[in-house]
Amino acid sequence: MMSELNLVEIEGGLKCYTPAGHNPVLTEAGLIYEEIFRRNVYLRGLNPIDPGGVVVDAGANIGLFTLFVKRHFPSASVLAVEPIPHNVAALRANLDLYSVAGVTVCPVGLSDQDGSARFYFFPSMPGNSTAHLANKLKDRETVATYATTEIAEQVYRHEEVDVAVRRLSDLLRDSPHASGDIELVKMDIEGSEQAALAGLDDGDWARIKQFAIEVHGAQDAVEAVLELLRGKGFTAQAQAESHSPRGIDSRLVYARRQPA
Repeated sequence: MMSELNLVEIEGGLKCYTPAGHNPVLTEAGLIYEEIFRRNVYLRGLNPIDPGGVVVDAGANIGLFTLFVKRHFPSASVLAVEPIPHNVAALRANLDLYSVAGVTVCPVGLSDQDGSARFYFFPSMPGNSTAHLANKLKDRETVATYATTEIAEQVYRHEEVDVAVRRLSDLLRDSPHASGDIELVKMDIEGSEQAALAGLDDGDWARIKQFAIEVHGAQDAVEAVLELLRGKGFTAQAQAESHSPRGIDSRLVYARRQPA
């Protein structure tokens, strides 16, 4: 069943729709606003992007990074990829709320092959939604060590949802962005990073100038992503997320294509 959307005010008059309930959303939407609008976590480790270029927002969630890009670069084109139907509904509502043009919404997940997959939607914290439930529930155990068990159970309560998954190269081919440079691929896809990168063809790797990827999991996952990016001709580095909740294991990987 589709969650009802709630319209909430975050900061400075910015409002957004979300499928989360009122109390949890103030926490999650505020955190996301803080990391994107105030700390600029996805762009701060990269070179400036072309204001009229193409940006891929993989793991678009309710659309705050897409709104950020369009606020700062109105002429940019965005391919917003989000698999969870509840989040897609909020994403579309937020684009309509601000009359945002130049955004193509792709309601699918990313993988190394086309098909379908089971995802898990977290109603209290939609940004936690993932195809990798076991890893996410490890975070629940961590949260329970410094919050109450009741809060941890509420935050990590989840529902199953089966969604389509596609290769990123196939999405690009079928989108208005089948050719030309891609200024940035931002990924925040809760554990599916390696599979998503495996869904890029060599020709599309060559088109991408920069990546900003939140990598979830142990250090070996981070090293695997760094090795892949460097092997594709990028300089890449990982940074710890200083504002992550205690014990939550994730890194931000920034990658820039080396000059030819």
